Amino acid sequence: MQKIKHTTGAQKKGALLLELLIVISLLAIILSVGTQAVYVSLQSGKISGERDIAVGLASEALEAVRGAAEEKWQNIYDLTKASQHYKTVSSGNKWTLATGDETITVNNASYTRYVVIENVSRDASTRMIDTGTNYDPSTQKVTVTVAWPYADPVVMADYFLRWRNKVCNQTDWSGGVGSGVKNCPNTSYDSISPAGTIDTAGGTLKLQ
Repeated sequence: MQKIKHTTGAQKKGALLLELLIVISLLAIILSVGTQAVYVSLQSGKISGERDIAVGLASEALEAVRGAAEEKWQNIYDLTKASQHYKTVSSGNKWTLATGDETITVNNASYTRYVVIENVSRDASTRMIDTGTNYDPSTQKVTVTVAWPYADPVVMADYFLRWRNKVCNQTDWSGGVGSGVKNCPNTSYDSISPAGTIDTAGGTLKLQ
């Protein structure tokens, strides 16, 4: 004869309590994983948004340097190359460059931005850019770096070309032997002749 096993009330309560604990544990695990996923997603979105801002700031600086170079090539060509940091400055509705970094705050994030100018070498026969020292005075490499906490910096570079020349009038030769970049109008001249062989009396230039 088969015996019928009876379940007491205490046993039923114990089973229900165990099931409840299992459910609570599963919910805690699901909530923990979900919270981490949401946090990672929010952080990823935050970093992505900050990077977009950094890219915009780098592009803005490149365009400002381009404006300075188009205004006057010496605005970038005469600067200290490779090692010196520069920042773009608006002066009299024109862009210029000053030494140092600049700090820009956007949406409570602090960005550090700076510009570096480098000479560019070209192969003597192909005129392609190389890593030598045959520098082209009509080409400069401009690199903008934008850095902010807890992320890799954005680095953006471009090559600027001197495409516009300025005609400089020679009013007379009274300025004597000059060197370096000429001012306009100009009154000086370059000479490789020995001293005393050039006569500028009367506002004319005579080679003897």
